[in-house]
Amino acid sequence: MKRSTSIVVNIIGVVLILLGLILAGGGLYLITLGGSWFYLIAGLAMAGCGAGLIKKRAWALPLAWGLLIFSLLWAFYEVGTDFWQLVPRTVAFLVVALVVTLCAPLLRKAAGGKALGCKPSAALSVVLVAAIVAIFANMFRPHAEVEATDTHAAPVIEKSAGEDSGSDWPAWGRNAMGQRFAQFSQINTSNVKGLKVAWTYRTGDLATNGAEYQVTPLKIDDTMYLCTPINKVIALDPTTGKEKWKYDPNVKQTPANKNWKRCRGVSYANLDTLPVEQNTAAVDTAAASCRKRIISTTIDARLFALDAETGKVCSDFGDNGYVDLLKGLGPTAPDSYYLTSAPLVADGVIMVGGKLNDNLTTGEASGVVRGFDVRTGKLLWAWDPSRGPRDSSPLPDGETYAIESPNFWGTAAYDSKLGLAYFPTGNQTPDFWTGNRHAYSDEYNDSVVAIELKTGKERWHFRTANQDQFDYDVSSQPILYDLPGKDGTITPVLIQLTKRGQIFVLDRRTGQPVFPVENRKVSTDAMPGMKVSPTQPYSSLSVGTTALKESDMWGASIFDQLYCRIQFKEMRWEGEFTPLSDKKRTLIYPGYYGGFNWGGGAIDASTGTLIVNDIRMAQWGRFIKREEAVRVGLKPSTEGEYSTQNGTPWGVERSMFVSPMGVPCFKPPFGSLTAIDLTTGKTRWQVPMGSIQDAPVAGIVPGMRIPLGMPTMGGPLVTKGNLTFFHGTLDYYVRALDNTTGEELWRGRLPVGGQGAPMSYLDKDGKQYIVVVAGGATRTGTNDNRGDYVIAYALP
Repeated sequence: MKRSTSIVVNIIGVVLILLGLILAGGGLYLITLGGSWFYLIAGLAMAGCGAGLIKKRAWALPLAWGLLIFSLLWAFYEVGTDFWQLVPRTVAFLVVALVVTLCAPLLRKAAGGKALGCKPSAALSVVLVAAIVAIFANMFRPHAEVEATDTHAAPVIEKSAGEDSGSDWPAWGRNAMGQRFAQFSQINTSNVKGLKVAWTYRTGDLATNGAEYQVTPLKIDDTMYLCTPINKVIALDPTTGKEKWKYDPNVKQTPANKNWKRCRGVSYANLDTLPVEQNTAAVDTAAASCRKRIISTTIDARLFALDAETGKVCSDFGDNGYVDLLKGLGPTAPDSYYLTSAPLVADGVIMVGGKLNDNLTTGEASGVVRGFDVRTGKLLWAWDPSRGPRDSSPLPDGETYAIESPNFWGTAAYDSKLGLAYFPTGNQTPDFWTGNRHAYSDEYNDSVVAIELKTGKERWHFRTANQDQFDYDVSSQPILYDLPGKDGTITPVLIQLTKRGQIFVLDRRTGQPVFPVENRKVSTDAMPGMKVSPTQPYSSLSVGTTALKESDMWGASIFDQLYCRIQFKEMRWEGEFTPLSDKKRTLIYPGYYGGFNWGGGAIDASTGTLIVNDIRMAQWGRFIKREEAVRVGLKPSTEGEYSTQNGTPWGVERSMFVSPMGVPCFKPPFGSLTAIDLTTGKTRWQVPMGSIQDAPVAGIVPGMRIPLGMPTMGGPLVTKGNLTFFHGTLDYYVRALDNTTGEELWRGRLPVGGQGAPMSYLDKDGKQYIVVVAGGATRTGTNDNRGDYVIAYALP
């Protein structure tokens, strides 16, 4: 043997010994925590292979192959045929077997002779290389969690679905029912691959310094309307993308909005369509010029109205076009209360709620929901959780709505036949300490509330969590749908998505569950002073809610996986709602980003197919004394790794559950798109959504389109062309999927990431357009790769 060859083999042997000992040492510690024995055995075997190489002993070869076979048997036993879970469990041992097999001609038996000839060694090495290549190749194709078994398109059960909005997109969710369904079929499964960019517009406001583009534009008649993160409202020609007008409300920067700038949408009202008794505005110059109005809000807590045709302020609305939404909220509101979502505008009423800072302090302003006259801006009613169904009249001037009540920061839905508006609520802040909760907060936390839009009077409410310890705000717009029964009856339902991944389907007349809901026992091992519920509600419909176990821990390598299994076993985890402690970290899953976040879902209202995108990211949290947090250098914020929770006994430290490489510590996908047949309750398909291509891992952008399934933001668009469009992924694409199978049929590269929801319309030129707004992927933490793009696609 040449000396240089011997040195290389020795180096390989040393590396295997070191890696094996690391694996074995970690495995031994895992055993002390009650975890798997595999890593100790595998680590010792790997170290043994290294020792065999250094000693040039033939027994290293069967040991390496034995380790490979053992790892395969163990992997299939633990996770079956789940591709992404098999990868870290097998690749390292395939490589060990390959290295030892290549070295086999250099190894000798104790009695003399070589362990393996060059030709057999080469043949076995080819087999191993082929296996490694096959695994690598399979990384570039999506692995569905639920494969479509029925390749026939869902039957149409409502032919007129979507026609209520004509050829336009007149509301944030297309209609006030929040369905995000367009009945257009010009772009369909047979021709979607031909989509091209029709036009591009840039707003001039980059999504930097805490700003995010999460907007879905409106299209009414011959104009498109959208807003920027700093609440500038822009009108465009929907055929060419040419700017018609732009209005700047000149928002003021406050401590609340400094690092949280969003405008998810504007709303529209046509005064000429209101009933006669509501349409009595004086026909002076100002009123006549503002019959069609764009209604929007600001991140410094104002409500305003613009002439939809000119972009000029409607001077007859409020105080010269503006209403101060801080009125009646008390002295803490200017530092914490602001608006980010599109208001509901229907039947002459503007309905708004607001966002409050999370986790900084007690004493935050009220979560009151208010209704304003769309003509005058006059306050019509105020639904206050502390008063509930008793009284919805506005408070007299000078009085303040009860503090610390659950707030509503999304967009409401409306049933014009029932006259009811529906909105979801959040939680009393600080979110992670429940010892100071008011009775009215416990009653309305994480709820869906139905009120009369004209009066604000409550009809019913339904809690999606009995007591919330983890910022599980319900934020997505309710989806209203008329569900057909097998007996031919129709049940008007409300579909509420939650951060917990639960999908509650309720009769929107009464709030009673249509799909079964049961209260299950949860852990109550809480800190002294905490109030926790012994049970929590669970729906028969959910996505990504299976409780994590040790074998679900994942990583980019066997070493990452071992680290994650150790971390999992060291944490408190008795299932969802395991309370936080000051003694050690508690696993939080589903995480407080979702499940389903504000982006909501869509429903093919012609077939009853619900399309939802979800986030699957676990977090951990623990209580910490504020002085200790200062000592170790934690910086307080509402969204970051540490929040003070002033006024409670504890601050809270929390973070994502990831490996040292920055890879999530639990199995993929980390985000998916799912189709559920509401007529049967069955999942038609579930596919990973998004690749790692543009998502930095430990500061490195992979650049490879590996469809692992990444956390999603925004929401889907569904069309009668049997397509779902989505662009809220961490990679820079807008995609079209087949509604029948979940197969990706087309993708278009975006200049930066997106996080809103696409919209569609038929324009005067006869073409169907798909429009997305891309300002950058969600929460990158930097000003890199940010944009201000409005992009329209159409067939040539």
